[in-house]
Amino acid sequence: MQMFEKFKVGYAHMKLRQESTQVLRERTDPDIHRQARIGILYDATDKDDFEVVKEFFRDLKVSRKAPVSLGYIDYLEPTFHPLARPESDYFFKNQSNWYKKPNGPIVENFIDEPFDMLINLSLTDFYPLNYITAVSRAGLKIGRANSAISYCYDMSFFLDEKATLKSFAYLIIHYLSNINHERPTQSARNRSSHYYSV
Repeated sequence: MQMFEKFKVGYAHMKLRQESTQVLRERTDPDIHRQARIGILYDATDKDDFEVVKEFFRDLKVSRKAPVSLGYIDYLEPTFHPLARPESDYFFKNQSNWYKKPNGPIVENFIDEPFDMLINLSLTDFYPLNYITAVSRAGLKIGRANSAISYCYDMSFFLDEKATLKSFAYLIIHYLSNINHERPTQSARNRSSHYYSV
């Protein structure tokens, strides 16, 4: 069983690298003032984290952004909190294939949405969230520098062990609100490396 699990992990990451190289997307500048449609991925298993993202989502809307959130619940059944919220979507552990690739209309619609910006707020690696991030068509992808998919981020953050989901979320907005950047050239837009690593 342990050998099979190792095989699954290795196969999953190999497939993800292959698929991520085939993603066609138009790179965008890291400018929160001009970007309106923001995708948010997060671990919704814990109710406290769920509440933090609700607050973050609300703050973005107050700032005249158009956030869309997708939470991953690491259980087979929704047993924690009310899910009937029109501004939020969720998927569960059983909505993935044998090597944890997520599927279903909600996931596919989120992947196909050409967000101006996609923020992966997960503090640990969950393959279903990593998969969605890597193959998303978002113009700017943001997440942790020590993530297994750091190669696909345009902007990444080094977090210490005491970092919380809330501190991470607002750290991102702080940097995006204050960053002083030059508009990248067309060649910079096409490169695979990060714009920024903080």
